[in-house]
Amino acid sequence: MALTIDLETGRTAFVDSVRGFVAAVDGLDEWALLGASRCHGWTRLDVVTHVLAGWQEMLSGFVSPVDDQPSVDAASYWPAFDEVDDDDPVLVLMAQRRRTAAYARPDDARRELRDVADAVLRGAASCADRPLSWQGHVFTAGDFLTIWAVEDVLHQLDLLTDPPVPSSALDLASATVAALDGAVLADRLPTPS
Repeated sequence: MALTIDLETGRTAFVDSVRGFVAAVDGLDEWALLGASRCHGWTRLDVVTHVLAGWQEMLSGFVSPVDDQPSVDAASYWPAFDEVDDDDPVLVLMAQRRRTAAYARPDDARRELRDVADAVLRGAASCADRPLSWQGHVFTAGDFLTIWAVEDVLHQLDLLTDPPVPSSALDLASATVAALDGAVLADRLPTPS
């Protein structure tokens, strides 16, 4: 099932998700950032540096408007992403651990996270309602912001912290799962004769 989100809904959820993630990270001291996350084999700091790298990559989408029609929506992006991401999970996990190890201290990653958060929030504020090209896909601006709101809210949950996740982003995550579940179920059901 398709899931297309308007720009303002996507923007609101994305802004809330960035602020929620940063607040959750800021609520942890350095020792706690080195504790386990919900992601197998990752510390909370690994989750932080994963989100940080994603936001850095996301910035290229803000400066890549196109005149093409969208090729994916807020839900169909995820299976398309999964088809490309067929790497050995151990190699992916270890690559993330090496990226995290580049920081001398957890607070160094936290400072960079805040700086990049400011940049993606500025990008979201200036995002026009036109298609964007990113990772070989074309998105509506609302869908582009929505996939990131979903990513952020899920990774905030991975941090295992007390602050509640923003409902605007959690609602879009639920809508995404519902749309994906509907598509999966439709593929599994026999075609009526």
